[in-house]
Amino acid sequence: MLPESAFERARRGTGQLFAVNRPAGAERTQYLIQAAELARTHGFAVTWVGCRADAPAFWPWHAILAGLGGDASALDADPEVCAQKVLDVLSAAPALVMIDDIDVAGEEAFQLTQVVAGGVHQLPVVIVVTSTGTTALDDTVRLVERAHAVLAKGRITEARELLDQAAREGYPEAALGLPGMWVNKFRGRADRALAIARLREALARQPAEPLRTRLTVRLAAEHAYDRRETESVLEALEQARKTGDQLTLAEALSLAHHALWSPEHNSVRLSLADELITVASASGLDLLALSGLCRRTMDLFCLGDPHAERSQVELARRASDYPGLLFFHAAMDVMRTIRAGRFAEAEQKSLACLQIGLEVGDVDAETFHSTHLFAIRWLQGRGGELVDLAEQVTHSPTLPDLEFSFEAALALLALEAGQHDRARSALHRMTINGLSAVPLSSTWITCMFCVVHVAAGLGDEEIAREAYRLLEPFADMPVVPATAIVCFGSTELLLGIAATTFGEHSLAARHLERAVTTNIRLANLPMTAYARAILAQTLGGERGRELFDVAITDANAIGMTARAAMWARDRDGLAGRISIRRESPWWIVSHQGREIRVEDLVGMRYLARLVAQPGVEVAALELVGGEDTGNQSVLDPEARAAYLARIRALRARIDDDPSPRLEAELEALLRHLARETGFGGRGRNFAGPAERARTAVRKAIRRAITTIAATEQSTADALSTAVITGYRCSYRP
Repeated sequence: MLPESAFERARRGTGQLFAVNRPAGAERTQYLIQAAELARTHGFAVTWVGCRADAPAFWPWHAILAGLGGDASALDADPEVCAQKVLDVLSAAPALVMIDDIDVAGEEAFQLTQVVAGGVHQLPVVIVVTSTGTTALDDTVRLVERAHAVLAKGRITEARELLDQAAREGYPEAALGLPGMWVNKFRGRADRALAIARLREALARQPAEPLRTRLTVRLAAEHAYDRRETESVLEALEQARKTGDQLTLAEALSLAHHALWSPEHNSVRLSLADELITVASASGLDLLALSGLCRRTMDLFCLGDPHAERSQVELARRASDYPGLLFFHAAMDVMRTIRAGRFAEAEQKSLACLQIGLEVGDVDAETFHSTHLFAIRWLQGRGGELVDLAEQVTHSPTLPDLEFSFEAALALLALEAGQHDRARSALHRMTINGLSAVPLSSTWITCMFCVVHVAAGLGDEEIAREAYRLLEPFADMPVVPATAIVCFGSTELLLGIAATTFGEHSLAARHLERAVTTNIRLANLPMTAYARAILAQTLGGERGRELFDVAITDANAIGMTARAAMWARDRDGLAGRISIRRESPWWIVSHQGREIRVEDLVGMRYLARLVAQPGVEVAALELVGGEDTGNQSVLDPEARAAYLARIRALRARIDDDPSPRLEAELEALLRHLARETGFGGRGRNFAGPAERARTAVRKAIRRAITTIAATEQSTADALSTAVITGYRCSYRP
């Protein structure tokens, strides 16, 4: 007996084909009679035709068309034209089509039946074919039907194997793979090439609509994912809309959504997911509707939308019978658990998620687990433990070709382990053609999270500046990959760290303040503590100590004890360290719990730059914003040597005893040299721009320290001891 659900699905435009292998006789006839009665109770038209060996070409489809009110004489010698005419008639109204003895039909009729069977999933019809034995059509249809059935139960590997077998037997629809679900699931180069070749071969056969458009959309989506080109897949989506077929549109929406998995498309993806849910739900395409809900949940997390959790709860309720989608729910649940600071629980959930992914055959099961583990260990301050594992994952054959996030993770974890050369090597491999050459992908923003931290740790200002420029458009988004399996808080944090790296500390502080606020809103406890600690390091002074205290308390409460210990050392180091910040029109100097205001002197600007980067040498010429344009002419060699000897002696004495008399002599000597021109007209190397910058910086800093001493002598003494001037200047507390 045919299931009633077959007629309910067909009424919503999702038909099915059933193959009945029974010998002719009363039992088979009774089966068909019951099917016809059931169809009529559902309001379906019924046509029942038998095949004969001596029938004309395309029989029994002439009779089927006539029985459904179509033009019985419309079929001709062109199989493609015939197929389209039949599909047009079958799409008009719900119908049950029963074909007896398909195994004795002529070649033309058999091929036409195969084409119609390939499009049955977009028709309001139920087709039943009977035969006395097993036909190629029977076998292939059964493979595809079984594939769809096991896919609905979440058994991805089994469904893929069944469709692969059907594709090898030349069934055009099987070339679509898992219908409308995902792109780029064949990661091995040979497997992927075969999948693309099958799509092209199926299209070359000129299949009837809507199968032709379904194949076109799938091929466009695969290429769009590979090449990071969106135009072709969006054009294919519009082509799918024009077919008027709901399954074709639902598949196109799903594939376009997947092909646009990079952060600049977050809002577009959300609208595609919403439309997918609407179209698939109205058409009875339950699996695609649920897939749309899964994707919508991911998109909401990527946008930092407060409704994301509500959507995930709905997904959990609806996905309980669909392990393939339950896997993604479980992965997002791990993310939320990490975000709540429950690391041990998150680790257990990640193992359970891995098990689900392995059982259903999802190609990303192991990489999701690795990502969870990397996030947990890094937040705990134990990322260095996983450097070797990260190296292994970067060579995994299941990673997409254009996936760089694990290379970036390797660099970050190596940095955490103190392996700076290894970190630098990984960073340079990834950015060999410049950071902007790293393709925007589903994991690009988490890749950038690692890049910014490594650039900061290695003091690479060039990469930090480029990262800042690339990340700025995403400032209001959280650091969440498209699959929403981890969340590293606000992108403002990365902008703040990058700005600190290239020396814009006021800009950095503004970004970091916003990062703390956003992370609180996201309820991301670990990243809130982390952002507070980074802000504390940037601000220094009493405010920095207060921020450190809160960050340390919060970190200890959720098990980030290693990071809390590091932050405690940094906080204690602030006690004797000086910080300088700008509060226009004043400079605020903080030291040992006290703050003083100093007017806007040039030397204060130099001091602020040096104090913000303890231990980092900065050229005096860079501080004054000058450029070394070359040397001027000099005296003859003997005179030059004498002058140089005296200058060196004066400088050495001034460094130990900065008396006004010695400084006046040095200045007079330098003025005299500036007026003289030696033999040969060669440029001089002691009174050019670099020398003038050295002198100007030293004088400006000394005036600033003298001004500070008028209010707070101990702070002035600390600066005098810690600030080193010369051609290269630094602050070494």
